[in-house]
Amino acid sequence: MVFSNNDEGLINKKLPKELLLRMLFSLLLNFTWSNPECTKYVRSIGLDSFCNVCCPNEGWLSHLRIFSFLDIVTLCRCAQISKAWNILALDGSNWQRIDLFNFQTDVEGRVVENISKRCGGFLRKLSLRGCIGVGDSSLKTFAQNCRNIEHLNLNGCTKITDSTCYSLSRFCSKLKHLDLTSCVSITNSSLKGISEGCQHLEYLNLSWCDQITKDGVEALVRGCRGLRALLLRGCTQLEDEALKHIQNYCHELVSLNLQSCSRVSDDGVVQLCRGCPRLQALCLSGCGSLTDASLTALALNCPRLQILEAARCSHLTDAGFTLLARNCHDLEKMDLEECILITDRTLTQLSIHCPKLQALSLSHCELITDDGILHLSNSPCGHERLRVLELDNCLLITDVALEHLEHCRGLERLELYDCQQVTRAGIKRMRAQLPHVRVHAYFAPVTPPPAAGGGGQRLCRCCVVL
Repeated sequence: MVFSNNDEGLINKKLPKELLLRMLFSLLLNFTWSNPECTKYVRSIGLDSFCNVCCPNEGWLSHLRIFSFLDIVTLCRCAQISKAWNILALDGSNWQRIDLFNFQTDVEGRVVENISKRCGGFLRKLSLRGCIGVGDSSLKTFAQNCRNIEHLNLNGCTKITDSTCYSLSRFCSKLKHLDLTSCVSITNSSLKGISEGCQHLEYLNLSWCDQITKDGVEALVRGCRGLRALLLRGCTQLEDEALKHIQNYCHELVSLNLQSCSRVSDDGVVQLCRGCPRLQALCLSGCGSLTDASLTALALNCPRLQILEAARCSHLTDAGFTLLARNCHDLEKMDLEECILITDRTLTQLSIHCPKLQALSLSHCELITDDGILHLSNSPCGHERLRVLELDNCLLITDVALEHLEHCRGLERLELYDCQQVTRAGIKRMRAQLPHVRVHAYFAPVTPPPAAGGGGQRLCRCCVVL
């Protein structure tokens, strides 16, 4: 058994036996096979009578394939029905993809060890996201037993240290996708180990691993030159030199997240863009020192760019976004929250040159007016593609903008928090034309009128006391 009797307690409650059986019977009735070897195996383990009851037209059950369609909870329940079903359900070939997130608070190291021993080389994908009880020792056992693992999610496994990465480096050379988000004990030594033993890595998430420095990034990219996605959110020690290392070795990079890497400047972004022309998604939110020089580098070197997040980059202006729009026609999603210097001119350029735009955040862009929304609404992207528009704290936006947005027939969500010139009546009129759109807005409560007969200024109780 994968789990001991105590371990099964939570899972036993997840799925009623009647529902399990209905699901299984449905599968039995919808799949057919004619392999005599399967029939021979079914009879050898005593399931032929069961098959005659469940599938009278077929008379047998393929020994494993049907179980490969079941999720982890259902497989565990099946394993308890009989000895024969236990053999079928817990066969390692049925456990190639396992996600334990729903059991995160109950998963301890021994559970991971048992799974690794049961699945062995069959396991390709494992998610331990949020499993804070799992540590280095159990993951060493896992790495030794599951050497064909390709996709491993350790997001939030805060007990693990560099030791886990050493084990993965030594035993898991086929690893392609690794998520170490919030594994705060990870240091540069982990990246050196990964670069030596996991050179097929394509995706690595190091978000909030704040001990990582440029030296770790250099070690990583020297060995993992096929990286396509690298997430470094909250790695606050990273500087421009780290981006220069990425530029030198990661020419296949498609996605890079540098959120809150506040030490990064234009020099680093310029170098990055020159070496990574295939970049499609870039997050620079919170890199507060960036200027239009970064946007110019993106415009001239990364024409495939689809996603740009530049929230809180308050030095960016219309000039930079104009050049970007004119060169990056595949832009689909842009987060420009708190880019406080941009005006309607940016929206005009996006309307003309970016017909694929689907999501746009302009929150706290206080210079945006109804005219900018008019250009956006009348553009090809407004008519056909725009799904999400965020206008929180755009103080010049009025009900006129909502009238313009009635042309955006695909709009699904509109954010209007603290747009003080937008009224409930304006939202109601727009909803009449776009009934499917979700509008999020806030209206301060109306100040109550003074009590009858009170002619003087009203004071609160504490003021009266003072």
